[in-house]
Amino acid sequence: MTDQDLQHDIDTALVDNPQVLWGSRVIKRSLFDADGSTLGSIQDLLLIPAATGNNLYLRGFLAVVDRRLIFVHEARVDAVDRDGLHLRGGTLDLRIFKRRPGELLLSEDVYGTETNEHSIRDVGFCENNLNDGKWITSQVAFSLGGRLRRKNLEITTWDKVAEAFSPDPVSGDLARLRELHKADAAEAIQAIPESRRSQLTAALEASRLADLLEELPESAQAEILNTLDTADAIEVLGEMEIDDEIDLLKELEPSQRETLLAQMDPENVRQIRSLLSYNEDTAGGMMTPEAIVLTPEATVADAIARLRDTDLPPAISVRLFVAESPTQAPTGKFLGSVTLPRLLREPPTCLVGDCIDRNEPTLQPNTSETEVAALLARYDLLAVAVVDALHRLVGVVTVDDVIIRLTEGASS
Repeated sequence: MTDQDLQHDIDTALVDNPQVLWGSRVIKRSLFDADGSTLGSIQDLLLIPAATGNNLYLRGFLAVVDRRLIFVHEARVDAVDRDGLHLRGGTLDLRIFKRRPGELLLSEDVYGTETNEHSIRDVGFCENNLNDGKWITSQVAFSLGGRLRRKNLEITTWDKVAEAFSPDPVSGDLARLRELHKADAAEAIQAIPESRRSQLTAALEASRLADLLEELPESAQAEILNTLDTADAIEVLGEMEIDDEIDLLKELEPSQRETLLAQMDPENVRQIRSLLSYNEDTAGGMMTPEAIVLTPEATVADAIARLRDTDLPPAISVRLFVAESPTQAPTGKFLGSVTLPRLLREPPTCLVGDCIDRNEPTLQPNTSETEVAALLARYDLLAVAVVDALHRLVGVVTVDDVIIRLTEGASS
């Protein structure tokens, strides 16, 4: 059977079930940005084991862009058609792809697998019944006959070949960790023996490991970070919330901290060193420099658009802060803040500067954590601005940070 015959049979099957995404219809197709411009080409599909059933999840795609082999997460894909993959808006991560334990490549590890005189020629994916947005193996196309004789193409359900893809113990643990809520996964990983834990943390993708670390005490975070090589440790730190990143860096030995900082982006290091200078039991040590900051000339429509695009925690994104340029911390002169409910009451063309709450209390970087907690409680605030002696906004403390700090203090 030729590749043309295979593609003809797959295309015929798609007429009956267009909801199935077949690997052969993606590999070697183009990768487009949100505006329709060609970025590169798809080389393969990256799969990971599901926690049960020997199914495989479609985690994303490998693509060649600017002569680099990169990873594109499946959540970034807006549509798939005969031309290829069309991405949603946003920045593309151009870091060179590095394969981790437990990950499978469709063309390398699945295509050609022999099962009971069958040879897998293609795999179809459908959306998971759990409605979690994940694509999971659902169908398989294989040719019949021995190795030397291929004929006919049969399409059947994935469970007919699933046993051939039973995960090894480490891959199985990884699959279960990925299925858990990050707080539960953090608790589970602490219960795993240290030797096995090192394998798992090295295999977890940076964003997932960063989520788990943020749920652990800083001492446990440092132990896990110490097991990673420098490049992986820097990638994980970059995925963490900035205030959690600073807390973890403070927990490291000074020599290790300097080794990491020496290889980070210099622009980020300047901000990190500034935050490291504050005592951890002060507002400066608790704050995050990440907040939505607008100039007073911005409109209400601009402000609401920024809120729609942000992935900041809710405690920060319900209050916007207003300052003169620049709007990156440390900002220009801090003018005040405005809440989302206030914005929703104003017309879209209204200026943010006309909506400012100018009586809002603020904190200084050296304010103690007990004073911070008292101020948030007194004024019933979810977030409060931290300003320096020049009245520039240098960060924001949220009620979440205060609760975590007071809880840790009570349990120590």
